[in-house]
Amino acid sequence: MTGAVEGILAHADYFLLMLIRVGGLIISSPIYGRVNIPNIVKICFVFAVNYLLFLSFPQTVDITYSSLLEFILLCASEFLIGVSMAFIMNIFFSLVSYTAGQLIDMQIGFGIVSVYDAQNNTQAPVMGNILNLMLLLVFFSTDCHLTLIEMIYLTIQRMPIGTLVFSPGIGLLALELFGKAFALGVMMALPLIASGLTIEIAFGVLMRAVPQIHMFVVGVPLKMIVGLLLFVVTMPVYGNFSTRILNDMFSGMTRMFATFTG
Repeated sequence: MTGAVEGILAHADYFLLMLIRVGGLIISSPIYGRVNIPNIVKICFVFAVNYLLFLSFPQTVDITYSSLLEFILLCASEFLIGVSMAFIMNIFFSLVSYTAGQLIDMQIGFGIVSVYDAQNNTQAPVMGNILNLMLLLVFFSTDCHLTLIEMIYLTIQRMPIGTLVFSPGIGLLALELFGKAFALGVMMALPLIASGLTIEIAFGVLMRAVPQIHMFVVGVPLKMIVGLLLFVVTMPVYGNFSTRILNDMFSGMTRMFATFTG
C-alpha cells in the first residue's frame, strides 16, 4: 500500500491527468454517471478504475509544462476527451428516450403524457422511458459496461496522457453521429408510425362510408389499443435493434477518439 501511494506521489501530475480523463467519461456517461448513484460511489469508482489504469500504463511519456496555466490547459484537454466519449453515449441513449419515444407516443395517443426523467431533469415520453429501460437491460446483459471500461483503456493506449492532438474533423463527426442517431430513432418508431397511418387511412375511408361514426370517440381508443398491442408484439424486435444501437454507439466512440490522434 505504501509503495502504491509513493508511486502515485512520484507521478502525481500524470495520475491527475489520467484521473481527469477517466472521470470525465464516467461521471458524464448516462450509465455510471446517473444522478441516482451516490456521489461517493462515483468518486470511489473513478479512483479505482484510474488506479488500475495507472498500473497498466506507467508513465511512458514526459509531460512537459512550464507554468500552472499550461498544466490547466492539459487538464482541460484530458477532460475534453472523456466528455466527448460521454457525449456520444448520451446522443445514442437520447434517441431511444426522446426521438423514438416521442414519435411512438404521438402515434398511440400518449403525446400529452410524460414522466419525469431524473437523469436529465426534464419530462420524458412514456414509451421512451420503457425503451430506455430496455436499452439499459440490453446494455448490461451484453457486458457493454465492461466494453465501456475497455474503451477507456483504448483511449489511453492510443492517446497517451498529455499527447492530445485536435482535429478539425471532430465537429463534422459529431454532426454525422447526431444525424445517424436521429435516423435510428425514426427507424425504431417506424412500426408504430406505420400502424398509426394505417388506422388513420382506414378511419378516413370508414367515415366517408358511415358519417355517423365519431372519430374521437372510436378512433383514439382504437389507436391506443392497437398501438400498445403492436408495441408488445414488437418488443423482441426492439431488443435486437437495441444491440445495433449499442454497436453503433461504440463504433462512434472509437471514431471520435480517433479524431483526437490527428
